[in-house]
Amino acid sequence: MKKDIKKLFLKYTIPGVVGMMVTSLYVIVDGIFIGKAVGSDGLAAVNMVEAVIAFSFALNIMIATGSATMVAIKMGEKKKHEASKIFSFFVLVLILGAGGISLFILGFIEQTAAFLGATGILKTMVIEYMTIIMYFNIFFMGTYFLEIFVRTNGRPTYSMSALIIGGVLNIILDYIFVIYLDYGLKGAALATGLSQTIATTILIIDFFRSDSQLKFVKPNFSLALLFKGITNGSSEFVSEISLGFIIFIFNLIIMRKIGKIGVSAFSIINYINTVIFAILLGVSQGIQPIISYSLGSNEKYVIRGVFNLAIKTAFIIGIIAFSTMFVFSEKIIGIFSDNKELLVFTTKAAKIYCFAYFLNGINMVTAAYFTAIEKAKLSAFISALRGIIFVVIGITIFPKILGVDGIWFTMPVAEILTTFIGYRLIKKCEILDLKTI
Repeated sequence: MKKDIKKLFLKYTIPGVVGMMVTSLYVIVDGIFIGKAVGSDGLAAVNMVEAVIAFSFALNIMIATGSATMVAIKMGEKKKHEASKIFSFFVLVLILGAGGISLFILGFIEQTAAFLGATGILKTMVIEYMTIIMYFNIFFMGTYFLEIFVRTNGRPTYSMSALIIGGVLNIILDYIFVIYLDYGLKGAALATGLSQTIATTILIIDFFRSDSQLKFVKPNFSLALLFKGITNGSSEFVSEISLGFIIFIFNLIIMRKIGKIGVSAFSIINYINTVIFAILLGVSQGIQPIISYSLGSNEKYVIRGVFNLAIKTAFIIGIIAFSTMFVFSEKIIGIFSDNKELLVFTTKAAKIYCFAYFLNGINMVTAAYFTAIEKAKLSAFISALRGIIFVVIGITIFPKILGVDGIWFTMPVAEILTTFIGYRLIKKCEILDLKTI
C-alpha cells in the first residue's frame, strides 16, 4: 500500500518548523532584551560571539545529521539494534566534542575575543557573554543533536514539545535575569544556558521509553563509522561553519568600513535571519529522516514526492519572508532599538539583504536532500557555494563597485548563483524527476 506523502511530509515538517521557530523566538527575545537593556554595544558583542557559537553548532549538526542519516537507513532496513549502536556511539562523540570545544575556548578566552575583532568595551562584553555560553555548551549541542534523533525515533511532536518548553523558559528567564535583576549580558547567557539544559533533559527521557525504537546500548568504537558520519554530515558542517564565516568576515569588513553602528545593524539583520532560517531549517531537516528511511526501504516515489513538496514549501516561505521584511522592515527593526540612526541604516541594509530570502530555502532543501541520500560531497559543495565561495567573491568585489551597499548585495547574489548550480546537479540525479517538481 502506498504511503500518503503529504501526510508524512506534514507529520515531520510541521513539528520541525514549529520547534525551530520557538528556538529562534527566544534568540529574538534575547536580542530585544539586550538591545533595550544593554544597548547597541551589547548587540554588537553578541553578534561577535555568534561566530564561535556557529562553529560549535557546525560540529554538532555535522555529527547529528551524518549519524542520523545512517540510523534512519538502518531503521528502514529493519535493523533497529544496529541503529541503536550507531546512535549510542555518536552520543559519546558529541559529549567529547562539546567538552573539547568548551575547554579550548575557556582556556584561550582573551585570544578568542581578540581574534573575533573585539576591542575596548566590546572585548570585555564578548568575554563576559562567551564565558557563560561555553559553560553550557554541551547542552546547546545536546538539544539539537537529540532533537534530530527524537524525530528519527518517530516522535516529531515530542521533539517539538521539548523545544517549546525550552523556548518559553528562556523568555521567562530572560525577563528575570536581564530586566528584573539587571544582569545584562550575563543574564541573557545564563537564561539561554539553563533553558537548553532543561530541553536536553526532556529529550533524553524519550530514549528510555519501553517502546522506543532507539536505545542507549553498548556501542562499537569504530574510526570508520566516525569518518562515515562526519562525511555524511559534511554539508551541514560547511553550511553552519559558513554562517559563522559570514558573520566573522562581514563583521571585519563592516567594522573597517562603517564602524560599530554597522556591526549593530548586521546583528539585528542576523536576529531576523534566525527566524527565517529556523523555519526553512525545520522544513529541510524535517524531510531528511523520511528520505533516508525511504532510501533504506527502496521507496523512491516517497523520496520524489517529499522533495517536490519541500521545494514548493521553501519557495512560498521565501516569498512571504521577503514581502514581510521589505514592507515592514522599519517596524520590525524598531523592536530591537530606539536609536534613530541605527534604525535608518539597518532598514536600508535589510531591504537589500532580504532578496536572499527568495532562494535560501531552495538551496537548503537541495543540500539536505543530498545529505539524506548519502551524497555528502554534492551537499557540501552546495553549502560551500552559498556560504563561503560566492560570499568571499561578492564581499570582495561588490563594495568596490557599489560602496557600502555592496556588502548587503553579497548574499542575494550568492543564493541566485547557487540555485542555478544546484538545479544542474539535481537534473543529473537518478532518483528525482525534475518534470514532477
